[in-house]
Amino acid sequence: MSEATHRAPSLEAVGMTKIFGPLVALDDVSIKVEAGSFHALLGENGAGKSTLVKCVTGFYTPDKGTVLLNGDEVSIRSPRDARANGIGMVYQQFTLVPSLTGAENLVISRADAPGVIDWAKEKKSLEAFMDQMPFRVPLNTQVSGLSAGEKQKLEILKLLYLDQRFMILDEPTSVLTPGEADEMLGHLGGMAARKEITVLMISHKFREVKAFCDHFTVLRRGRFTGSGDAKTASVQDMSAMMIGDTTVHERATRMKQDARNDVLELAGLFADDNDGMPAIKSINLKIKGGEIVGIAGVSGNGQSALVEALSGQRPLSDGGIFIHGEPFEPKRGHYDKFKVFGLPEEPLKNATVPKMSVAENLAFRSFDKPPVTSFGWWMSPGPMRERGAPAHRALPCQDHVSRRTNRDALGWQCAACRAGTGAVG
Repeated sequence: MSEATHRAPSLEAVGMTKIFGPLVALDDVSIKVEAGSFHALLGENGAGKSTLVKCVTGFYTPDKGTVLLNGDEVSIRSPRDARANGIGMVYQQFTLVPSLTGAENLVISRADAPGVIDWAKEKKSLEAFMDQMPFRVPLNTQVSGLSAGEKQKLEILKLLYLDQRFMILDEPTSVLTPGEADEMLGHLGGMAARKEITVLMISHKFREVKAFCDHFTVLRRGRFTGSGDAKTASVQDMSAMMIGDTTVHERATRMKQDARNDVLELAGLFADDNDGMPAIKSINLKIKGGEIVGIAGVSGNGQSALVEALSGQRPLSDGGIFIHGEPFEPKRGHYDKFKVFGLPEEPLKNATVPKMSVAENLAFRSFDKPPVTSFGWWMSPGPMRERGAPAHRALPCQDHVSRRTNRDALGWQCAACRAGTGAVG
């Protein structure tokens, strides 16, 4: 193999420390990722994984610590510095522009993208680029029309297009089927083995870590707790580094219920996609009380459209939904009446408002009811905060920067704060 092919960099973060007010997000954490390796970064939610990679990619400036790239110290004070050093990241939430095509998303991501784009030239160049890639996506389709798996692949292709040879992947398979995940990780693992890229992957899936990663590093409550060979270390060993007590509780015994009524019925549901083409056709399903029903399929085969139809985000063209035999319309009033709850595949996009507090997000269901609302229109922040406080206390401060104001003003403390660990994610 030629030296030109050996372009995978090594990266080492040494003594990384990051403090947010009274909380220590990272406490003298070091990690070394060898050139051409596929390295897993493990830890519970709130362990400090996101804080660490944000320090490496320039979104945060560490209070202490250095970054070494190929053994040389580099200064990374912004994402632009990270990009200049070939360090890129794929986030859990897609960063693509939905109204643009895949090709347009790639071209505008370049720092040297021209003001007037010669699309004939650019498309020819993109075709040559795609011919060298391990997987393909339709570049002439708007991103809004791509499946979740195709969007994830496009995010990775964007890093390769920008020549980001140290790739940080934040739970890249969360929206993929096992088959799609294995295909994508297998391709990236092959590129790493050929010394074309180096990969640092944040993951909670031990199966993928064991199957595709070379080494792993574990964080717990903002501190380094261990590392090792991903192939030889056992899942129990990695779990112990992550959470300490690895006692596995047996699944609760399911009670046998012979006579159970239908709780949810989907009767001949039809809905169209954004282009007026059928998205779901004649969906019939009955779910009895106490059942857990899974809906499987490759991305883009209607699962997301079905959830959107059930949540009122995609109008039904035909069919009906029934709960306990009564007609159900996916509107706020019926969600409240029938005690129905939903959690979409992209919660930050479809289920929460990131810039609003925990209490305000929780009040979406009750903002127009007493005691939050008086006289049918006046909203009282006091009762809203009262309702939100118990839930907030049960949460770790995974994003203390945005939640600190609420905690300081209201006297709230999350579990990690009360335990005195000061760890955030």
